[in-house]
Amino acid sequence: MVKCGNNIYIFELYKKNRPVLDIYFIGTFYCKADAKGRVMLPVALRNQVTPTIKDGFFIKKSYYDECLELYPSYEWNAIMANLNAKLGDSRKDREFKRKFTSGLRQVEIDATGRLLIPKDIIGLVDIKKEVVLAPMDKHIEIWDRTSYDKNLESTPEEREQLAYEVKFAEKPHDDVS
Repeated sequence: MVKCGNNIYIFELYKKNRPVLDIYFIGTFYCKADAKGRVMLPVALRNQVTPTIKDGFFIKKSYYDECLELYPSYEWNAIMANLNAKLGDSRKDREFKRKFTSGLRQVEIDATGRLLIPKDIIGLVDIKKEVVLAPMDKHIEIWDRTSYDKNLESTPEEREQLAYEVKFAEKPHDDVS
Protein backbone atom coordinates (compact mmCIF):
# COMPACT_ATOMS: atom_id res chain seq x y z
CA MET A 1 0.00 0.00 0.00
CA VAL A 2 1.43 3.43 -0.97
CA LYS A 3 0.30 5.05 2.26
CA CYS A 4 2.29 2.52 4.28
CA GLY A 5 5.35 3.25 2.15
CA ASN A 6 4.96 6.96 2.82
CA ASN A 7 4.79 6.31 6.55
CA ILE A 8 8.05 4.38 6.40
CA TYR A 9 9.64 7.13 4.32
CA ILE A 10 8.54 9.76 6.83
CA PHE A 11 9.88 7.64 9.69
CA GLU A 12 13.26 7.30 7.95
CA LEU A 13 13.40 11.05 7.34
CA TYR A 14 12.61 11.66 11.01
CA LYS A 15 15.37 9.27 12.07
CA LYS A 16 17.93 11.07 9.91
CA ASN A 17 17.00 14.47 11.32
CA ARG A 18 16.73 13.34 14.92
CA PRO A 19 18.33 15.58 17.52
CA VAL A 20 21.82 14.43 18.43
CA LEU A 21 23.16 14.43 21.96
CA ASP A 22 25.49 17.28 22.82
CA ILE A 23 28.88 15.73 23.43
CA TYR A 24 31.59 17.80 25.05
CA PHE A 25 34.93 16.05 24.67
CA ILE A 26 37.32 16.02 27.63
CA GLY A 27 40.97 15.16 28.29
CA THR A 28 44.26 15.89 26.57
CA PHE A 29 45.90 13.03 24.70
CA TYR A 30 49.48 12.65 23.49
CA CYS A 31 49.82 10.42 20.43
CA LYS A 32 52.09 9.65 17.52
CA ALA A 33 51.31 10.08 13.84
CA ASP A 34 52.79 7.49 11.50
CA ALA A 35 54.34 8.29 8.10
CA LYS A 36 50.92 8.00 6.41
CA GLY A 37 49.32 10.52 8.77
CA ARG A 38 47.41 7.96 10.83
CA VAL A 39 46.81 8.71 14.50
CA MET A 40 45.61 5.98 16.86
CA LEU A 41 42.96 7.47 19.13
CA PRO A 42 43.48 6.56 22.79
CA VAL A 43 40.75 4.33 24.22
CA ALA A 44 39.42 7.09 26.51
CA LEU A 45 38.90 9.41 23.52
CA ARG A 46 37.60 6.61 21.30
CA ASN A 47 34.91 5.91 23.89
CA GLN A 48 33.85 9.56 23.76
CA VAL A 49 33.57 9.65 19.95
CA THR A 50 31.84 6.25 19.64
CA PRO A 51 28.30 7.71 19.46
CA THR A 52 29.32 9.79 16.43
CA ILE A 53 31.65 7.40 14.58
CA LYS A 54 29.10 6.09 12.07
CA ASP A 55 28.23 9.61 10.87
CA GLY A 56 31.87 10.53 10.18
CA PHE A 57 33.89 13.65 10.86
CA PHE A 58 35.17 16.80 9.21
CA ILE A 59 38.70 18.09 9.62
CA LYS A 60 40.04 21.53 8.75
CA LYS A 61 42.73 24.00 9.63
CA SER A 62 41.73 26.22 12.51
CA TYR A 63 40.83 29.75 11.51
CA TYR A 64 42.33 31.13 14.72
CA ASP A 65 45.20 28.83 15.77
CA GLU A 66 48.00 26.78 14.21
CA CYS A 67 46.21 23.47 14.65
CA LEU A 68 43.65 21.26 12.94
CA GLU A 69 40.07 20.89 14.15
CA LEU A 70 38.12 17.63 14.05
CA TYR A 71 34.33 17.96 14.15
CA PRO A 72 31.67 15.25 14.34
CA SER A 73 29.51 15.61 11.21
CA TYR A 74 26.44 16.77 13.11
CA GLU A 75 28.46 19.54 14.80
CA TRP A 76 30.03 20.70 11.52
CA ASN A 77 26.60 20.77 9.86
CA ALA A 78 25.29 22.94 12.72
CA ILE A 79 28.25 25.33 12.34
CA MET A 80 27.65 25.65 8.60
CA ALA A 81 23.91 26.22 9.10
CA ASN A 82 24.73 28.98 11.59
CA LEU A 83 27.35 30.48 9.26
CA ASN A 84 24.96 30.49 6.31
CA ALA A 85 22.19 32.02 8.43
CA LYS A 86 24.47 34.88 9.52
CA LEU A 87 26.33 35.55 6.28
CA GLY A 88 25.09 36.45 2.86
CA ASP A 89 26.79 36.50 -0.51
CA SER A 90 28.79 39.73 -0.30
CA ARG A 91 32.48 39.74 -1.21
CA LYS A 92 33.49 39.87 2.49
CA ASP A 93 31.06 37.08 3.42
CA ARG A 94 32.41 34.84 0.65
CA GLU A 95 36.00 35.66 1.65
CA PHE A 96 35.32 34.71 5.26
CA LYS A 97 33.57 31.46 4.28
CA ARG A 98 36.45 30.57 1.97
CA LYS A 99 39.07 31.18 4.65
CA PHE A 100 37.02 29.56 7.42
CA THR A 101 36.50 26.33 5.44
CA SER A 102 40.00 26.21 3.99
CA GLY A 103 41.32 22.66 3.84
CA LEU A 104 37.99 21.12 4.86
CA ARG A 105 37.85 17.35 4.34
CA GLN A 106 35.54 14.58 5.40
CA VAL A 107 37.39 11.86 7.33
CA GLU A 108 36.56 8.68 9.19
CA ILE A 109 37.89 6.79 12.14
CA ASP A 110 38.50 3.19 11.09
CA ALA A 111 37.48 0.05 12.95
CA THR A 112 40.80 -0.06 14.82
CA GLY A 113 40.39 3.51 16.09
CA ARG A 114 42.78 5.23 13.68
CA LEU A 115 42.17 8.66 12.20
CA LEU A 116 43.80 9.18 8.81
CA ILE A 117 44.72 12.84 8.38
CA PRO A 118 45.34 13.71 4.71
CA LYS A 119 48.98 14.70 4.14
CA ASP A 120 48.13 18.07 2.59
CA ILE A 121 46.07 18.91 5.68
CA ILE A 122 48.93 17.89 7.98
CA GLY A 123 51.18 20.24 6.01
CA LEU A 124 48.92 23.22 6.75
CA VAL A 125 50.04 23.23 10.40
CA ASP A 126 53.36 21.36 10.16
CA ILE A 127 52.38 18.37 12.28
CA LYS A 128 55.32 16.06 12.82
CA LYS A 129 55.37 12.71 14.65
CA GLU A 130 54.31 13.88 18.13
CA VAL A 131 50.65 14.92 18.18
CA VAL A 132 48.35 16.34 20.86
CA LEU A 133 44.60 15.74 20.69
CA ALA A 134 43.08 18.50 22.78
CA PRO A 135 39.30 18.55 23.08
CA MET A 136 37.77 22.01 22.82
CA ASP A 137 34.09 21.71 23.74
CA LYS A 138 32.35 19.93 20.84
CA HIS A 139 35.40 19.45 18.61
CA ILE A 140 38.96 18.20 18.98
CA GLU A 141 42.04 20.27 18.23
CA ILE A 142 44.96 18.39 16.69
CA TRP A 143 48.32 20.02 17.38
CA ASP A 144 51.95 19.32 16.71
CA ARG A 145 53.32 18.63 20.22
CA THR A 146 55.94 21.39 20.10
CA SER A 147 53.43 23.99 18.88
CA TYR A 148 50.92 22.94 21.54
CA ASP A 149 53.45 23.19 24.37
CA LYS A 150 54.62 26.59 23.11
CA ASN A 151 51.01 27.80 22.86
CA LEU A 152 50.39 26.90 26.51
CA GLU A 153 53.51 28.62 27.85
CA SER A 154 52.62 31.56 30.05
CA THR A 155 53.33 33.05 33.43
CA PRO A 156 50.79 32.96 36.26
CA GLU A 157 50.25 36.70 35.72
CA GLU A 158 49.51 36.17 32.00
CA ARG A 159 47.04 33.38 32.81
CA GLU A 160 45.33 35.58 35.39
CA GLN A 161 45.09 38.47 32.92
CA LEU A 162 43.64 36.17 30.27
CA ALA A 163 40.97 34.95 32.72
CA TYR A 164 39.98 38.59 33.33
CA GLU A 165 39.93 39.41 29.62
CA VAL A 166 37.57 36.55 28.77
CA LYS A 167 35.49 37.35 31.84
CA PHE A 168 36.10 33.95 33.47
CA ALA A 169 37.38 35.64 36.59
CA GLU A 170 36.58 38.99 38.17
CA LYS A 171 39.25 41.41 39.22
CA PRO A 172 39.28 41.87 42.96
CA HIS A 173 37.70 45.12 44.04
CA ASP A 174 40.05 47.41 45.94
CA ASP A 175 39.12 47.70 49.59
CA VAL A 176 38.33 51.38 50.20
CA SER A 177 37.41 51.12 53.87
